[in-house]
Amino acid sequence: MNRLNTRRLLSGYFFYECGRAMYFVLITWFLYQWTGDALYTGLFVSFGFIPGLFSNLIFGVLVDRKNRKRLASIAGLCSIICLVFLWGAFFIDWIHPLVMIVSHMVLQTLGSLFRPSLQALVAEVFPKEDLPRIFSWSASSTVAGSLCGASLGGILAGWLTVTSSLVVVVCLYLGAWVTVKLISYTPIPKQELTEPTSFIKEMKDGFAYVHSHQMLYGLFIMMMLGQLTFHTTLGFLSVYTSAHLKQSSIIYGFLDSTFSIGGIVAGLIGTWWWMKCKNRLAVWSLLIMAAGLALVGLTSHVWIAFLGFAMIGLGTSFVRALLQSIQQMATDPHFHGRMSSLRMLCNQTSVVITGPIFGIVATSQGAYMVFLLLLFPVLLGVLWAIKQSKHPAFIEITSQQSA
Repeated sequence: MNRLNTRRLLSGYFFYECGRAMYFVLITWFLYQWTGDALYTGLFVSFGFIPGLFSNLIFGVLVDRKNRKRLASIAGLCSIICLVFLWGAFFIDWIHPLVMIVSHMVLQTLGSLFRPSLQALVAEVFPKEDLPRIFSWSASSTVAGSLCGASLGGILAGWLTVTSSLVVVVCLYLGAWVTVKLISYTPIPKQELTEPTSFIKEMKDGFAYVHSHQMLYGLFIMMMLGQLTFHTTLGFLSVYTSAHLKQSSIIYGFLDSTFSIGGIVAGLIGTWWWMKCKNRLAVWSLLIMAAGLALVGLTSHVWIAFLGFAMIGLGTSFVRALLQSIQQMATDPHFHGRMSSLRMLCNQTSVVITGPIFGIVATSQGAYMVFLLLLFPVLLGVLWAIKQSKHPAFIEITSQQSA
C-alpha cells in the first residue's frame, strides 16, 4: 500500500468534507433563522439533488471513460468558483433563498462528479484486497472532517458573519483540490474497442450490468436508506435544534459533530465490525440507525438527542462505507464509475422526493416527526437486509478476512 497516496487521499477527503460540513451548517442555520420556515430547508435539501438525477448517468460514463483524477480535480476547482460567487452574493447583500438553493444545486452537482471520480480512482490506485480498509479509513477521514467542519461552523455561525465564514470554507475546498492533484496515479489502459461506443450504449450497458448482477439491487436499496437518513438528518438538524430543542447554533454545531463522532467510531472499528457480523453486517447496522432515529424522535432532552445522533452517525457510516466496499469488490473495474453513479442516482432520488414532504411535516407537526417517519423505511430495510444476507455472493464477499 502506497502510504503517501493514502495520506493524500485521506487529506483530500478530510478537507472536502470539513468544508462541505461547515458550508452546510452555516447556510442551513442562516436560511432557517432568516425565513423561520422549515419548508425552505426541505426545498434546499431536495432541490440540491435534482440536477444529479440527470447528470449522474452522464458522469458515470465519463468516469469510466476519462482520467478519474482529472475529473475529480475539475469538479473540485469548479466547486471553489461556485463558493466564491456565493460569497460575493453575501458580500454585496444580493442574497435570497433562491440564490442559496441554486448555488447548492450547483455544488451538489459538482459533488456528483467529484465523489464517484474519487471513489473510482481509489479502486484503480489501490489493490483490491486493500479496498475495505481504504474505504473504512476514508470514511473515518470524511467524518472527522465533518466533525471539525460542523463544530467550527456552529461556532462561526454565532460569532462571525456568513461572509467571513465562507472564506474559511473556500480555503478548505482549496486544500482538498490541492491534495487530490498530488495523488500519484497511472491510469489503467481502457479496453480497445473495434469501433467507438456511444454514451447511450454505455449507459445501457450499465443498466444491463446491474440486471445481470442482481445482488447490486439490494446493496443500492440499503445504501439508499443510509444516505437518505444521513442527508435528512443533516438537513433538518438545524430546524430540530432551534424549533424542537430550543437551543443555539453552538449546540447545533455540537449535535452535528456528535453525529460525525458516530461516523468516526464506525470508521475505526469498521474492519472489526465486518469480521464480527459478516453477512449480517447490514442487518445490525440498520438496527443501530433505527434505534438512533427512535431516540431522537421521541425525546426533547438534549443529552438523549446527543446519544441518538451518535447512533445514527454510527449506523449510517457502517452502511455507507462497508456496503460501498462490498459493491466495489463485486463490480468489474470497467463499471465502477457507472455503478457509483447509479448508486448515487438512487440515493439522490430518495432525497428529492422526500425533502419537500419532510419540510411540510416539520412545519406542521414538528421536526421530531421527520425522524419518526424515517424509522419506518429503515425498519423495512432491516427485513430486506435479512434477505440480502442469504445471497451466496454477499456471503462470499463478507466472509473474506482481508476486510
